[in-house]
Amino acid sequence: MKKPYYIQNLESKDNFFSVMVCPEFKGDFLKFLNEKKLVRVYEKSSMNESGLVKFDEVIFKSQQNFYLFVEMRVIPQSDTISNLTIYYKVEQYTELYMFLSQLLKQYKNATTDIRRN
Repeated sequence: MKKPYYIQNLESKDNFFSVMVCPEFKGDFLKFLNEKKLVRVYEKSSMNESGLVKFDEVIFKSQQNFYLFVEMRVIPQSDTISNLTIYYKVEQYTELYMFLSQLLKQYKNATTDIRRN
């Protein structure tokens, strides 16, 4: 797994991060994260001929100083798949576990509600 340059730069100033790799998410996980109290600190995007912006990578910073690295890929005639990797300090593991459990529960509830409509 290649570490984003943004994270490498932070590590060069402030020690190394621990890494948690999460399962893949189907659907608009990026839109879900945009609605949370997270700060977007990095993004890699491209624009097509019609002016539509496509995000390939985004890094969010949480209030607890976790860095959520989201990589997106679109499967034609199917869905968007997002890979989530979280960078954190090892002493934050318990806090991260609670944060991530809540985040996953909220995403599951949000995507279940959409499918019902």
